[in-house]
Amino acid sequence: GYPDGTVQPNDPITREEVATIFFRLLTDEARAEYLTETSPFHDVAPDAWYATAVATMEAMGIVEGRSPSAFDPEAPITRGEFAAIATRFDSDPYHGDDRFSDISGHWAAGYINQAAVKGWVEGQPDGSFAPDRSITRAEAMTILNSVLNRGVNEKSELLNFKVWPDNPESAWYYYEIIEASNAHEYTGSRP
Repeated sequence: GYPDGTVQPNDPITREEVATIFFRLLTDEARAEYLTETSPFHDVAPDAWYATAVATMEAMGIVEGRSPSAFDPEAPITRGEFAAIATRFDSDPYHGDDRFSDISGHWAAGYINQAAVKGWVEGQPDGSFAPDRSITRAEAMTILNSVLNRGVNEKSELLNFKVWPDNPESAWYYYEIIEASNAHEYTGSRP
């Protein structure tokens, strides 16, 4: 969440935030093996709050810059970029037909297809994916919950969990945000 107590589910999530989220998901062993504070990106200051996360995730091959020397940390991340990071974090490349009508020839098509096969992403009602559209914070949390095979729903027992004033119970993402934003014990596999 943000200092004002909101989670801002419909706002775009930035590239620096996504690198930090995936960095925090690393096992202690993986983080220790790849930990670095040096990145090739001139726009990632060594003292930036996200610098170690970006450098480590880049060293692991999970995040990439917008160019070899620029990460563009404060820019919104696209749906295609997020799908690529999620699949690099977890799985092998996809080989098969495109699952969405608008990804043929897109640099992230294989990643998007793999994420779709795994059930992590869904397309738009018209059968497209919109790979170059910014992903919202709620969409990102939903995908992360799917990647980690985590979920909560109205039948779950929720005790002492954080609520957000801008996460109404009527929203499609209500339970996704509850799951993603509350600390709890979790056992699963990850790098």
